[in-house]
Order: sequence, then structure tokens, then C-alpha cells
Amino acid sequence: MRKLFAILCSGVAISATPALAQAGSDTKDSNALGEIVVTAQKRETKLEKTPMTINVVSGDQIASMGAIEIKNLAASVPGLSMDESPGGFSGVTVRGIGTSAGSQVFEQSVGLFVDGVYHPRARQYRDALFDVARVEVVKGSQGVLFGKNTSVGAVSIISRGPGDRTGGYVQGQVEANYGSYGLEGALDVVPSDTFKVRIAGMYDNQEGFVHNVTKNRDEPSGDRYVIRGIAEWNPVAGVSVRAKSQFSRLNMIGNNFEFIANQNVAALQALGVADGGLHNYMKYESAGAAGDPNDYQKSQDHSLEVKLDLGNDYSLTATSGYSRYDFTNGFDSDSTPAPLLFSRFNENFRQVTQEIRLTSPTGKAVEFILGGFYLHSITHYNYLSYYNNFPVLGGLFGTVSQRFNQYENTFAGFGQATWHMASNLQLNLGGRLTSDKKDADYQKFLIDDLGHPTGLVALLGNGPFHQAKVRDTTFDFSGTLSYNPTAASTLYVSVGQGNKGSGFVNQAALADRWPTTFVVPVERVTTYEAGFKGRFLDGRAYLSMAVYHMDIKDFQDSFYNSAARAFQVRSLNAKSTGVEAEGQFKLSSALTAYGNFSWNPEAKLANGERMQRAPRFTSTLGTRFSVPLSDDFTFSGFGQWVHSESMLHQPASAPGDNWSLPSNLMSARLQLTYEPARVSLFINGANLTKEVYRTFSFGSPLGLGQVGGLNDPRTITFGLRKEF
Repeated sequence: MRKLFAILCSGVAISATPALAQAGSDTKDSNALGEIVVTAQKRETKLEKTPMTINVVSGDQIASMGAIEIKNLAASVPGLSMDESPGGFSGVTVRGIGTSAGSQVFEQSVGLFVDGVYHPRARQYRDALFDVARVEVVKGSQGVLFGKNTSVGAVSIISRGPGDRTGGYVQGQVEANYGSYGLEGALDVVPSDTFKVRIAGMYDNQEGFVHNVTKNRDEPSGDRYVIRGIAEWNPVAGVSVRAKSQFSRLNMIGNNFEFIANQNVAALQALGVADGGLHNYMKYESAGAAGDPNDYQKSQDHSLEVKLDLGNDYSLTATSGYSRYDFTNGFDSDSTPAPLLFSRFNENFRQVTQEIRLTSPTGKAVEFILGGFYLHSITHYNYLSYYNNFPVLGGLFGTVSQRFNQYENTFAGFGQATWHMASNLQLNLGGRLTSDKKDADYQKFLIDDLGHPTGLVALLGNGPFHQAKVRDTTFDFSGTLSYNPTAASTLYVSVGQGNKGSGFVNQAALADRWPTTFVVPVERVTTYEAGFKGRFLDGRAYLSMAVYHMDIKDFQDSFYNSAARAFQVRSLNAKSTGVEAEGQFKLSSALTAYGNFSWNPEAKLANGERMQRAPRFTSTLGTRFSVPLSDDFTFSGFGQWVHSESMLHQPASAPGDNWSLPSNLMSARLQLTYEPARVSLFINGANLTKEVYRTFSFGSPLGLGQVGGLNDPRTITFGLRKEF
């Protein structure tokens, strides 16, 4: 009944996200929804006329929710799930399919793009999300225009560019329960009609909500900052340049992982876990001399887009990108005060990309896009394990290093054409040929035996140098037939195939000198989809629904097997079938209802196991309002309910209880704006009903229960915003 109620409500007031457009409406009705323009097809198109499933979250809504990372948007997008491992790696799933956080050097099935530049690493999902124009979540195989490793979808972030006049904003907020606080702002400088710049910055300080009794501190705690500059320049007629440069840093101490279930309370208590792993948001943990659990990342992100008008509405666009980061993460793997096992992950990543594409004019019988792409990246990874009488084989002592290096070069050519068979009937066909070459090497060796010449020395020794090369030549394609029953609606059917490149396994089991499986083959996904979307009732309502089926060949699955005390990687076929819906309805000029749902009954591996991060049903219902109290004051805000059924954080074959329970989250915002001064006071409430559920779970290597992270408790944030 709950599912049926949510589906029926969503069908009336459906909205994938609280997303309103930046531009005005194309209808004269003052109660009409704002028009949403997207760029998922490498052109600006109206959302309701774009024949694919795209969920859009506007920058204004991201700011009002207080979201500072992409994971904060998962609740607002149907079919999108995210979790985060103790190593700070994001596992992103669309429609039940995604890359696990267990294999750190795998690329993602859900590709991340920031201002048109590809970001392949799981750690790049951790970058701060602020001062953006919008986020587009594009579903289905998107390999033709987006490129490699978008076999099930893509997340595209578009940063907010400079405005047409000098101005900006400054905002500060403080969280009442735990003391976290933040400050952000932006300034637009417009010295001429042809040149303008936006400088934006953010500082965020987080105070932890899990109390570490042993350390007498709250975790995780720390801060992050981001500084970004975007310049737009039109040096001569027909030439436009957009340059972006961003620097960021994340520095956290501790984490939110604790024992969340136990198999032996007495044994845990004997190791110093005084509560036996029974209390939420409380942990007993210390790593001793091995180090302190931490999460540090320093990143750069630069891009340059040059667009040339070739005449007759043809254009040539060149997008150059450079991204890099250095990160280290320390994790007390035994999760007790005893210094038995400590893990540290270190990675240095560098990447250069270049894309060039030729775009034909619109309004012709045939429209096309042709382009080429190049990528070069270098990855250096080092996984350190510190054993101090770890209770295996009579007690293990020593420091083990697993070093991995990867060098990648990718070339691709792509094209897509749309044939307007009639004024309201279109056929779109596209293809992309990619050559991807990767060279990788791996070595595992003992750094220090801690004065114990047996144990790890006898078990491991120094492993030989292990090396491999792969070259993938893949072809991605898509075909879509769409029909427009009205000027503001679209019916479509589509089929697409996307490929995710071969990957390397960078971790070996405790007793192995190199990974048993070093090379994992190409993952191939074929997506079939039928959908309907449109604006109705003079633009007051928007509705989008889609039915999909995905066949996955050689799904790159990985998970932590606590019984083997190792990460396991396997290639299995899989499938996912489901229904999604989104929309919104403007009830009056002051009130908008929105909602969404995702029903995914079939997200299974070929062996019958349910996929990780794949709840069968999720839904969102909410309202936004903006009420003028007088000529000077406006009262606005939103209220939202998000429901998710249970889901797995490790495959069913992994030992232990890896399920997260169903959850219901309530959040709200109230804001009072004094219009003459453009000053706003606001209060945000998240998890108002104090719901507790698991955000990640895995078996303890000690075999004494489950270790996992819990969701954030209830938070109340007060803030002040000034626009100028």
C-alpha cells in the first residue's frame, strides 16, 4: 500500500528533483513552471524535448538543501544510489548497476563530467559541490557523446559562470547540534562587454557525530576549502572562450565507521570495545603507533573551452581538461582500541583530455555532431597494511606495501545524426569507436618485519614484479526514435550499448604475492528504454516516465570477503529492469508539489544475487513554496520526504549481515528574505525524525561482526545570505 500510494502521488505531483530552471517560461501563464534547458546532447535543448531520461537538480535547489557533495543529491534523483567505503571511495549506482568502492583503481560505470571534462576516479566524486548552475544525471548507455565508461549513465556538473553585471553573494551558516559551520561566496566582475570573471570560494568545517570514547573526540571532524575562477571572453565576433581553474583541499580526522552488529560481545569487550558494538554513534578505536585515521585530498581541476562560429550556424568546439589529485586515507581496520591492523591508501592521479567536435545548425532535415577525443592519465597507488600481532597464523607482524602503477592513453572518434523524418518525428543514430591502451604493474613486498622474522616473512616474502598490458577497441552505439504529440511533449524508444574499459586489480589476498585475477575484461551494457515526458496544463505541470531493461556482460563486481580477509573481484553477467517517474506541478504561484519514484524489481547477477546499492523501491514527495508577505518580505522554503527500501552493501555471498534497513528521511527549509537589501535568514532541518540506518557495511576482518557507517543524525542549521 505504501508503494501504491507513493506511485499514485508521484504520478500527480511527480518531480525527479526539486529542480526549477534558470530561464523563464515559454508560456504566458504566470503560474507556469520555469523552463529547464539541458546540454546532455552537446547542444542546448529543452528538457521535455530531449528523448532520454535526464534528472536535473538546479544550483538554487542544491544550495537550499545544503548539499556539499554529490552523494547529498542521491535522495533527490530516482534510481541513483551512493555509498562510501572506509577508504573514502564512492560507489555510484544508476538503476541498480554501478562500480563498487572495493576496487580502488577501477573506473566508474557512471561517468562523472565537470564542465564537460571527464573525471574517471571514484575519489573525484568527493570534490565539493557548490556554486553550480545545475547537475544533470543522464541515464542509460551514454558512450556516444559522453564517451568511455558511461555504460549505465553519466553525472554532469555545470559550474555557475559569471553574470552580466558586477555582483555576487556571501553566505554563512552554523549547525546547532554539533557545531559545524561554513562560509561561501562569489563575486562577478564585468569590466567590459566582451570579458567577465566569476571568483567563488567555500570553506566548510565539519564536527563529528560519532563519539570515539578511546580517543575522547567526535569523528569525523576537519575542514575543506575550494577556490574557483571562471572567465568568459569574446575576443572577436564568432569566437568565445571559457576558462576555469579550481583548487581544493579536504582534511578530515577519523571517520563514522563503528561496530554496528556483533557475533561475540565478550570478545569485542576483551579487545576494548566496551559496549560490545551495541550503541549507535559510539566507537572505541585507536590505531596505536601506526597512525591516526584520516582522509586527506588535494585537488586541481582546470578546463578551457574555445568555440568558433564557422558560418552558416556551424560551430567548432575544443574542450581541454587537466585534473590531478593526491590523497591519503588511514583506516583502523580492526575497529578496536587494540593496534592489530591499520590500513593506509595513497594515490597520485594526473590526467589530460582533449575533445574537438563539429556541430551542424539546428532546424535542418539532418543535424549532426562529429568529434574526436584524446585522454592520457597516470595513476600511482600504494596500499599499506600495518600488522601488529594480527590474530592469524599465530600472530602476524610487519608492514606490507602493495604498489600499483597505471599508464593510460585513449583515442576515440564519434558521430551522431538526427533525421527529422517529419515535423514531429525524429530518428537519432550515433556511434563511437574507442581505442584504449593501459599499461600496469604491481608489486607486493614486506617493508618492515617489526623484529619478527617469521610470520609475514615466511608467509609473504617479497613478491615478484607483476606487469600486464591491455588494449581495448570498443564500439558504442545508440538509436532513438522520438515522436512529439504536442509542441511540449515527447514519446521515445531507444537502444544503446556502452562499454566500460578493462580494469586491473590492485590488491592481493593476505597469503598471495599478487592478485589472483589481475586483469578484468571489458564490461558491456545494452540498454533498452521507452519513455514519455512533457509539460502540460499551460506549463504548470511536468511529467516524465520511463521503462528500461539493461543487459550487462562481464559486470566488474568486487567486494570485501571478511572470511578470506581480502577483496574479491569477479566478472559476471547481470541484468536490471525497472520503472522510473518524475515530475512537478505548480499548484499556485506560491506553491509547487514534486515527487519521484524508482521501482527496480530486477537488479541481479547471473548467479541470482541481488546487486549492491540497488534498493527495489525509492520515492520522494515534497513541496516548495514562496509567499510574498509584503512588498519587502518573502517567506519561502520546502518540505521533503524520502523513502528507500533496504539494499545490500556487499553481495549476498559475502559473509555477515550486509543489508541496510528501509529508511524514511524528512527534511525542510524555512527562509525569510528582506527584498530591498537582498538579505535572507534561513533554517535547514535534515533527518528531522532521527532515522538511523546503515550507509555502508562489511564484515570485520577479526570475524567478530559487522563494521559500518551510519547516516548523519538530525541536524539543524541556521544561516544568513546576502546578495549584492
